Amino acid sequence: MRSGKIIIAVFTGTGNTLLMAEALSGELRSAGKDVSLAPMERPEIFESCLKELGNEAALGLAVPVACFSTYPTAWRFIDSLPEGRGREIFLLATMGGAGGGMEGPIRRAVTRKGYVPIGSLLVRMPGNYGNKTIDTSKNKKMESDARAEIQKYAKMLLDGSAAWGGGVPLASRLLASLAHGRKPWNLFHSMFPIEALAEKCTGCGLCQRICPEGNITMEGGRASLGPNCESCQRCVAFCRSGAICVPARPAARYAGSPLDSILRLIREAGETEEAGKSCP
Repeated sequence: MRSGKIIIAVFTGTGNTLLMAEALSGELRSAGKDVSLAPMERPEIFESCLKELGNEAALGLAVPVACFSTYPTAWRFIDSLPEGRGREIFLLATMGGAGGGMEGPIRRAVTRKGYVPIGSLLVRMPGNYGNKTIDTSKNKKMESDARAEIQKYAKMLLDGSAAWGGGVPLASRLLASLAHGRKPWNLFHSMFPIEALAEKCTGCGLCQRICPEGNITMEGGRASLGPNCESCQRCVAFCRSGAICVPARPAARYAGSPLDSILRLIREAGETEEAGKSCP
């Protein structure tokens, strides 16, 4: 990696991807790199970082694997990236099982825009759907293994030996195409129908503020979910009263990062000391 400055654009649901993006940024900073994180759902923050750090800054994409691709929020960000003009770019993705070659379509998308792909890594992280209980020891082992992979990946990015996976011909392209639309997310939502329970909702509005799709409104002082849910489960993970859940499939709530880390990433005013800073 030739650039001394790096922006890692992050989309995270329950926090797995943010946790690993922070681990990667820590490794890169320890090597003397100037690293900033920006939320994909707030492109104006990314654009501010890009303007501040200049054309020499490398770009990292940190996304969760979903439906063997990634979420529409992430795809909109990738599709709207400015022209790369030779800017280095790398990928970090977190997954519950298999990636399905999702890195291939992302590589094609950024290459068409003039970016230079320098590496991709997919790491397994704890699952956050349908957990009957949270296996803390198993999750810690999985996180530890992922951190070890991140450490190796950072060194490979720095010395130029990292590679970017090519994906699965045709299949990964089809899955990426589907992920841009509503069909897979509607199907997923039908399997895990997220609801806001009025009797538990305190009306604090946190879910509305952290929803990446603006899919939650407060009606009559209670949360109401709209039709554009991506099933990222951020609201489920961080609802303070446990009002947002999948009633048909009760499960232990899982969060990969603390709420403060999510709020810091999306620059939520009044919640963290970092609030108001465009590009920390």
